Amino acid sequence: MARFGYFRLHHEPNVNRELPVRIAIRAAPPSGLVPLLIHWRVMSIVDPYLKTSRAKAHLEDLRERLEEFRKEPCEFIRKDDVENQLHIVRMRVRPIPDDIPLIAGDLIYCLRASLDQLVWCLAKIDATPGYPEGTQFPILEQRDVPRFNRQTSGVPPEAAKVIESLQPYNTPNPADVKNHLLWRLNKLCNVDKHIRIPVHGVTGIVKWDTFIPLPLPPEFPPTQFGDDHVMKIPLALKGQMALNPRIPEFKVLFGDLYWKIECDFAGIEAIYDFVSGSVMPRFARFFS
Repeated sequence: MARFGYFRLHHEPNVNRELPVRIAIRAAPPSGLVPLLIHWRVMSIVDPYLKTSRAKAHLEDLRERLEEFRKEPCEFIRKDDVENQLHIVRMRVRPIPDDIPLIAGDLIYCLRASLDQLVWCLAKIDATPGYPEGTQFPILEQRDVPRFNRQTSGVPPEAAKVIESLQPYNTPNPADVKNHLLWRLNKLCNVDKHIRIPVHGVTGIVKWDTFIPLPLPPEFPPTQFGDDHVMKIPLALKGQMALNPRIPEFKVLFGDLYWKIECDFAGIEAIYDFVSGSVMPRFARFFS
């Protein structure tokens, strides 16, 4: 079994509160036609849930694309170095399809937007007539009361308390703030606003059906691919090495090295589960 590490690579409740329908009739144009403009809004948690539903579609699409890529993520090139009496195995990771990080970005954006829409809907409950402005779901590393109050302006006080309880700065250990799922969601969304979410590494395990006997001299670590993706074994032992390597485990990592954030598909799915299954349901009661 050979291990290799990092490689840099370039349903929901339908609870509605209907707001009054406002009908405005403008002056008739020369043609004599009278356009009827109807402005209406259904006050509910449905819109935020529609965003999480769309995120779920992206999640399943991402799962499918990654599984397809994992079927053949690498190729192995073998050659003999007769002069140095070595058999060289070079592993080459295939380029990760462009649509994989693009789908991940769409997924993350839908989840972040669902939270922002949730706060807008909460602020709209008691804002009739009125139109909430400047609202968003705050996701803060440090307590900032003015900023929190500004972003949740108009939100019912009890709902604001729930939002405050979800803030990353509430983690018992300050060092764990960057592991908070909402912090990770917010950071990945901000990254995606400027660039594609980087696919900056892969991890995996390569297995061979048969392998050379151990131990070998220290200069021949046959279970490790080096940083150059190359493994070398004595040429005399070439015949004892299988020609059919298999890769039972292969993970694509998303994130940004600058912000020291990375996650595999399971990490992205955990963010989705937290937003749709834990955060959203806490606010359904405010729309009943």
